[in-house]
Amino acid sequence: MNILIAYDGSEHADAALHDLTLAGLPARANVLVLSVLDAWLPEEHQPGGKADDALPGLKEIRAAVARRVDAQREIAEKGAARLRGTFPGWKVIVDACADAPAAAIIRRAEGDGGGVDGTGHRADLTVVGSRGLGAVKRMLLGSVAQKVMHGMRGSLRISRGRLSTPGAAGDAPHRSRPPRIVVGVDGSADSDAAVEAVAARDWPVGTRVLVACYAQGIEGLEHSNAASLAGLGAGGIWTGDVAGTGAPVDSWAGRTADRAANMIRGCCPGVSVSTIVRLTDPSYALVEEAAHWGEHAAGAASMREGADCIFVGARGVRGLERFLLGSVSAAVAMNAHCSVEIVQRRSPQGTPRP
Repeated sequence: MNILIAYDGSEHADAALHDLTLAGLPARANVLVLSVLDAWLPEEHQPGGKADDALPGLKEIRAAVARRVDAQREIAEKGAARLRGTFPGWKVIVDACADAPAAAIIRRAEGDGGGVDGTGHRADLTVVGSRGLGAVKRMLLGSVAQKVMHGMRGSLRISRGRLSTPGAAGDAPHRSRPPRIVVGVDGSADSDAAVEAVAARDWPVGTRVLVACYAQGIEGLEHSNAASLAGLGAGGIWTGDVAGTGAPVDSWAGRTADRAANMIRGCCPGVSVSTIVRLTDPSYALVEEAAHWGEHAAGAASMREGADCIFVGARGVRGLERFLLGSVSAAVAMNAHCSVEIVQRRSPQGTPRP
C-alpha cells in the first residue's frame, strides 16, 4: 500500500498520526511524509534570466525559502520518526517543498515529482489533518483539507485524531481498545469501493463495524416493499445492531446494507459487523450515527464515545453527484466529529510516471 501523509508538525498533525493506529492499515507500506511550506517563487532561471533581472533580490529570497524548506524537512523527519516507531514494518521517506500546500499534496499523490516512493507511484491513500470544528470550520473545513478533498482523484482520509501528549503515553489510549467504524453505503461504485477498502484492512479482533444505509423520498419508496414500511415513517429505523424493532425492512436500502455487511464479515474474521437502515437524509444522519453510535443500546456504555472513522464513497448514485464531489461525502467530511475516509474507485495504475 502506498500512503501519503501531509504533516506540518502541529498538534493536529500529531493527532492525525495517532489516528492512524485506528485505521486498520497494513503492517507493510510505502509511506511519504510530506511537509509543504506555503510559499511560491517564479521558476528558477540561469543567472541573467528574466525573473532574476526583473527582481534583483530574488536570489536572496530563494535562499531564504530554501532555508525554510530545510526546516520543513526536519519537521517531516520528526513525523516520520514517530511513524517508524508505531509502524516498524513501514518504509517511510520524507520530503518538503515550497508550494501551495493543497496543490503539492495532490500532485505527489497523483505520482508527480516522484510520487509516494520516488519512482512515480500514486498514493492509494492520502492523509491530511483537520483543524477542528469551530463555526467557520464547519463551513470551510480548513483551506488545505477542503481543496485536497475537492481536487483528489484518489482516496483521502481527513484525520480528526484525539489531541494528546506525544510519546508512548499519548499513544496508549488509541491502542487500548479496538476501532469502531461506520460505513455509509448507497450501492454506487464508490460506495462499493468504500466497503472493499474496509474489508481489505487489517482490523484487530474486536473491531466493530456499523454499515449504514439510508432511503429517502421516491428512491426510498420505489425500491421498498410497501408493507415493510408500515409504521416506519420519516426517521424510522430498523437496526441489526441491537434487538430490532421487527423484521428487516424489505427494501433496496436493507439489501444494500446486508450485502456490504456480508462482504466485510467474510473478509474480516474477528470483526463484529452490524447494519442500520433509516428513512432519512444521509448527509447528516451518518454524522449523527457516528457521534451517537451505541447510545440506543442498553448497557452499551463502551460504545458511547462514538465512532473513530466514517468510510464513505466520494460519489453517490444521484445525477449531480456524478459531477460534484458527492454532496453526502462533502457534508460528512465537513461535519463529522471523527475521522472520515472518502473513497474513490480508480483504474489500476500502469507504468509509474517519470
